[in-house]
Amino acid sequence: MAITFSDAAKKNMEVKGLKEDDIKKIIESAGTDRIFNGERFIAKKVIGDLTVYADYSGKDGNITVNGAYCHKLSIRDIVLTGEDSGWKYCKNNKPVMKGHTDLEYMGAVRSGPSLVEPESGESWFEEYLANGALTTAEGLFEQKRA
Repeated sequence: MAITFSDAAKKNMEVKGLKEDDIKKIIESAGTDRIFNGERFIAKKVIGDLTVYADYSGKDGNITVNGAYCHKLSIRDIVLTGEDSGWKYCKNNKPVMKGHTDLEYMGAVRSGPSLVEPESGESWFEEYLANGALTTAEGLFEQKRA
């Protein structure tokens, strides 16, 4: 499998301190534990205290990583399920919905918008949320704790 990285993915990985080898392992080990929307996939894996995501596309063994991102919050339970997001969970081919998931960080639990598959209880966060609202929440919790 040939895996290449877009310039945007490389830049964000550098900012977040993510390693190419870790992103490759997420993709290679995802199997059906990923979501898809046409030719685009999102897979995730907990590495240490981070949930790390690979957003990628491709076929026939040629993969392009469009984005790689992470957050420190632990994913807990789905608390709200809304409308269809256009994504499907590869493991059971069920629709992934827009929803909200409880997240825990530094002992505090808060709900955040997410992509959810209610039957499996799985949740994912898109890059704009992980790099925006979730990063902001982590910073606020860390300041409050200090």
